[in-house]
Amino acid sequence: MARQFITGDVELEKTLAKLADKAADRVARSAIGAGLTVMKGAIKKAAPVGKTGMLKKSIGSRFQRASHGKPVVAKAGVNVGKKKKKEVNTKRAPHAHLVALGTKARTRKRLGGKYAYIQDPSPDQLSTGSVTANEFVKFAASSARGRMAAKMKERAAKKLAQEAAKARR
Repeated sequence: MARQFITGDVELEKTLAKLADKAADRVARSAIGAGLTVMKGAIKKAAPVGKTGMLKKSIGSRFQRASHGKPVVAKAGVNVGKKKKKEVNTKRAPHAHLVALGTKARTRKRLGGKYAYIQDPSPDQLSTGSVTANEFVKFAASSARGRMAAKMKERAAKKLAQEAAKARR
């Protein structure tokens, strides 16, 4: 089992150092999971609502345990999380990453289809436009940072009490 570290809270770091490796890992995983849930909720709350509301549904989280020398991966955001094999595009917004990250200016090389008759197109006719990034993920992450830290401390304290009771048995 790989050792997991939570940095930033001196008290919690000292307490985790005193515990056995497996118990400390259980406490750390639980605390990280609680923080991840808070972050996911904040991003969902800040997400813009379009015609279908699918953008909010495409926000998820993923917690991957450390194994074989790989670090712990905890993510929350747009199009994150497990996708079901039978999932149809009605469950997630296929354009969610474009809304969150934006696109650079795009242009065609030539016109085709019903506009093929135009011999010398102007740059405006070749342009397909761009999408400006909606920074709701960044704003949600910065606003939820305090709540996330508090929830992680609360969960770590609860899990520490459980581990101490387990060690006494």
